[in-house]
Amino acid sequence: MSTGKLEKYGIPESLPPKRERDDSVPHAPVRPQILTQKEKRLAVENSLRYFPEKWHRELATDFLEELDSLGHIYMHRFRPEHEIRSRSIHEYKANSISAAAI
Repeated sequence: MSTGKLEKYGIPESLPPKRERDDSVPHAPVRPQILTQKEKRLAVENSLRYFPEKWHRELATDFLEELDSLGHIYMHRFRPEHEIRSRSIHEYKANSISAAAI
């Protein structure tokens, strides 16, 4: 198995700057607003659990804005800046082909 050529991606160590929606790529239609205030709060809380607590106040505002304007939380702030494309399974660092396939 190859050692892989990909950089490590994931949650950054510092909060990236706020980013707007990229209109150069197609997007799903805006979803209808069907959630109650309680359900919106739960959706934001569920999204925040992946991030350090010190970021929660700022991210909660971002996520609620996305939910209110787009009907979904997309976390645009964390959108990758690298090209997103399909890659050969051999480009992924893993101990086995089965693990790389996940």
